[in-house]
Amino acid sequence: MPVIIDDLDDVESLHSADREGLLHSAAMAGAQVRAVAEAQAEGVLAPLAALSPRAVVVVTGAALLPARAAALVVAAFAGRIDVPITVGPVLPGWIGPLDLVVVAGEDAGDALLTDALSRAARRRAEIVVVAPLEGPLREAAGVGLRGAVPLIDLSPRLPVDPRFRFTGHVAALVAVLAGLTAVRLAPKAPPLAEIADRLDAEAAADHPGQESFHNRAKLLALRATGHRLSWAGDTPAAVAVAAQAAAAFFEIAGTPAAVADEARALAALTAGAGAADPAASLFYDPEFDGPPAADPLRLFVVTTAARSWFAEQRIGGRDVDVVTERAGDDDDPAPVRPAGALEALTDTPADLAAYLIVVVRSQLAAAYLALAGDDG
Repeated sequence: MPVIIDDLDDVESLHSADREGLLHSAAMAGAQVRAVAEAQAEGVLAPLAALSPRAVVVVTGAALLPARAAALVVAAFAGRIDVPITVGPVLPGWIGPLDLVVVAGEDAGDALLTDALSRAARRRAEIVVVAPLEGPLREAAGVGLRGAVPLIDLSPRLPVDPRFRFTGHVAALVAVLAGLTAVRLAPKAPPLAEIADRLDAEAAADHPGQESFHNRAKLLALRATGHRLSWAGDTPAAVAVAAQAAAAFFEIAGTPAAVADEARALAALTAGAGAADPAASLFYDPEFDGPPAADPLRLFVVTTAARSWFAEQRIGGRDVDVVTERAGDDDDPAPVRPAGALEALTDTPADLAAYLIVVVRSQLAAAYLALAGDDG
């Protein structure tokens, strides 16, 4: 059944249906980032300051969410930092004492993570753990025992539904790269505490008490309902965010969504694979235009506000939703072409907050879809 505005603005019903605490978990994005910022302030990452590793190797194990988080960080940082970054589900065979290994997974019982930690320790690599340090992973590290593996513990400090841990993983990986102060990084990412504040502001703007016409997450949910969904991005980092948004809609709301880069998604629309929904037109009249197509395609293109002008030009009037960090009502001014055109087309660490705002909004939108469609 399509979601209607009344469904999303019935705050009491939303809270009553939220037996899993979806809205609370989605709003914890800023808190997860702030927890990593607190670890930074406590000096947990201080041992990284003197390192100039041969490579930073991120092992994500069997889980896809940390792999998507790593993809965003690599896309934003790899071209701006003087150390190669590799990401994979398993530890490469070439690891040695000159490398920094980041064990960044979801499940402490994941054998791939345990193997990565054990082998990295045997080869005397520097190790950071960005995974729950418990169970088999804790045993592999020998925490609290004589001969324990020397490592930096950046495991999650807050209990959060695993479906909403994306921002925590991103923050931890960013903290690791920022902690390598002997390695050149330019431009630097905004301070994590500042990013946390912006994510909290987004969550507040998308609060259930905010009406749909002024609530970007609810508007996103309304645009998605009754459609087949496709998410795309205009840069590698934007594609990583699009993949996370699509995953959130499926994992939280049970709504399948495809993922593509912008060029392929627009080509599919041009070829007729995703014809525009006639019911979306202001002039649509079922008496003359006939019934709308069942489950028409809705394409969301992720970009940043600075690049949105270019995205609008490429879209060229197609019925496509451009999703950026921009906040406010639907009467936002039209995008203006920025001065630094070439620079605006590339990902940098400075874009991180913008991308994470889109992630928070999409997770809240998925939560609203799930709750509005819950018949109790």
